[in-house]
Amino acid sequence: MASSTTYGRVDKFLHWLIALNITATLFAAFGLSELDALHKLEEYGDHGASVTTILICMTLRVLWRLKNGFPPLPSSMSDIQKLMAKLMHYGLYIVIFAQLMMGILLASTTEQDFIAKGYNINYSAFDLIPNVDYELVLSLHIALYWVIIAMLVAHIGAALKHHFIDKDAVLKGMLPGKG
Repeated sequence: MASSTTYGRVDKFLHWLIALNITATLFAAFGLSELDALHKLEEYGDHGASVTTILICMTLRVLWRLKNGFPPLPSSMSDIQKLMAKLMHYGLYIVIFAQLMMGILLASTTEQDFIAKGYNINYSAFDLIPNVDYELVLSLHIALYWVIIAMLVAHIGAALKHHFIDKDAVLKGMLPGKG
């Protein structure tokens, strides 16, 4: 549970688990659709495991956030900064979920099995949309990839600004440790 100035252990655990999985997934997913069939089979399993973990953690995080809310932002922040912070957080949630859903749709258009390692979920078996939509869904999936990167750069930049320029406790409140 969040205290008045910091995030609690559950918040931090979910945040950093999601952050690590998203970072690894963004690096590993670059060029994934261009691999040959043999390498796709192996990489799809790893990618599926990572994104399934992200989906589970994001769902838990949203439920936790609905129950516990956010710690208050520093009073030194202007109203516009507070609005931008909220928009960034909600925007990240929306874009990450959109990317996950787009990925599930994309996997359902492939003829090659897309089975999440460790979860044994065959996303290609969902058959949610016709295979002819593969290129469109892939284009949207790639576009969201770049939107997520841009938003994460802004998010990290804002956290560093809070720490080094504003010298407030926003970044410290999400760092592992006490809380």
